[in-house]
Amino acid sequence: MRFKNQNMKRSRLLSAICLTITLLLAAIPLYAAEFPGRSQYPAAQVISSDDLHRLFKADKAVLVDVRSVIEYSVIHPVGAVHINLSSLSFERETQELAAKHPGKQLAFYCNGVTCMRSYEASIRASESGVANTLAYDAGIPDWAVKFPADTLLLGQPITDPGKQLISDEAFAARNISFTEFRLAAAVANSMVIDVRDHVQRDRNLPDLSGVRHIPLDNFIPNFIERKANQDKKLLIFDQVGRQTLWLQYYLEANGYRDYAFLQGGAVAVLGTQEYQR
Repeated sequence: MRFKNQNMKRSRLLSAICLTITLLLAAIPLYAAEFPGRSQYPAAQVISSDDLHRLFKADKAVLVDVRSVIEYSVIHPVGAVHINLSSLSFERETQELAAKHPGKQLAFYCNGVTCMRSYEASIRASESGVANTLAYDAGIPDWAVKFPADTLLLGQPITDPGKQLISDEAFAARNISFTEFRLAAAVANSMVIDVRDHVQRDRNLPDLSGVRHIPLDNFIPNFIERKANQDKKLLIFDQVGRQTLWLQYYLEANGYRDYAFLQGGAVAVLGTQEYQR
């Protein structure tokens, strides 16, 4: 009887171990799918939102925003430093930042799990001699939701993330197909605006006339913040349909209500992403 009980206990233990291993193995592809960039950049040391926040509160980490100036201006963690990954001086600026904060880890972030710039920045900084670099791949979307009080939105702390942060649904509702975009452009009192910069604007979109070309970095201060043409329906497109999310924050904050974006940007229509030389 004693041996039978021991065998039963041993069997239950083995079953529990097998179940644990099965669950862990099953979680691996889900985890990889959640952060697809981790398998592409195995050399990057990643960190979770909660762990980074603890380092941040303990003053042991510097958050480094490697996105564009416009993206940084819209939303970033309190105290985050901006160093554009596209800048020719990225390595030098990163080295200088590390020298100013000896002993602290530099945590690079961008626009979340589909953005690879956090990994690239961490690796480039590490290869340039900066120690203790981290890739915060959950990025600003996760940080803003979890730590709104430690996040600045258009220069002000977030007090009500449910109302202040633009949801995926709210952004998607403003995106329309090219067929809808053209039909709307033909209606009186509409204005079509191409916010691509001159490097991106190699070709115009077909069957659209009267398009105003205003690069995004000029469009925000010289058009939106001056509240120009609020009586018109604004039809706006960028290169790949990503910058318009940040633009939506400025439009809403400045009282624009009648506007739409081209879904997928110019690339969705032209099919390629070409650049002027």
